Amino acid sequence: MAVRGMLLVAVVSALLLHAACVAEAQTLRLAYYNQTCPSAEAIVFDEVQKAYKVDNRTAAALLRLHFHDCFVNGCDASVLLESGDNQAEKNADPNKSLRGYDVIDKAKARLELACKQTVSCADILAYAARDSVRVATGWFNYKVPGGRPDGTVSKLSMALANLPPHNQRNVTLLAKSFTVKGLSVDDLVVLSGAHTLGMSRCGTFQYRLANNNDKGMNATFRDDLRRRCNYNAANVAPLDAGSQYGFDTSYYANVLANKTLLESDAALNSPSTVNRVRQLKNDPSTFMRSFELSMGKMGALRGSSQGKVRDNCRRVRM
Repeated sequence: MAVRGMLLVAVVSALLLHAACVAEAQTLRLAYYNQTCPSAEAIVFDEVQKAYKVDNRTAAALLRLHFHDCFVNGCDASVLLESGDNQAEKNADPNKSLRGYDVIDKAKARLELACKQTVSCADILAYAARDSVRVATGWFNYKVPGGRPDGTVSKLSMALANLPPHNQRNVTLLAKSFTVKGLSVDDLVVLSGAHTLGMSRCGTFQYRLANNNDKGMNATFRDDLRRRCNYNAANVAPLDAGSQYGFDTSYYANVLANKTLLESDAALNSPSTVNRVRQLKNDPSTFMRSFELSMGKMGALRGSSQGKVRDNCRRVRM
């Protein structure tokens, strides 16, 4: 009995040690690749910077890629995967306008040469999102931990079920898309500030232009959009009118003035969130600090299907 007891203790101890090692391996931490791939973050930043110099819309595109990835099964780069039957996340209607895949591919190709099968595509997306803010501001360079495993599952249906709807005006219902992920209503308000960058196709919001009774849109602003869109769904308009290339707080000023394209942005001008909107509008430093914290929370969302580090971000490594 004593020997069997000792063996049982040894087995349990080994299992606990293994569990501790697994937990440690799955914990995000700063400077994650310092030993295994010291140039990892520098390579990603270099590719983001080069792409931004060619097209300054790249910053918004890469931020959006990271958002759309994290809200579907956690930040596991599943949004990058492709499928032969066109049923992957990137084939879902909300994702068909995503851009920036080429930037991720270029960074991944360089990283494979520098440190083969070491840096996950999920981490590349997280670093690229941070670096997009950095190039857009010229200075705001917050720290992002690494250690996200790449996922193995990407389903169109999961994207449709999990991505926050852009046409939701009810802030309580909109917030459920965040709270179900462990994020807060405040995270909704802060992360929506990413719409200070980028454009939206008229087809996404054109239905709002036909309704003169839409109290969620300033009448003069609506008339300007009608002229810009000119009944062409492919035309585009800035999400943050007058400051679509600057990472600043003018987005929140537009929310308060009812000058937003998307109903999900108009929803923030509601009694439960408007005071926070005013605070962020009036205090850029608070917005920057809050954005860093909320991005950290979103960037820590974990997927349920974890696989090997991909050598090509578009396919699972067998």
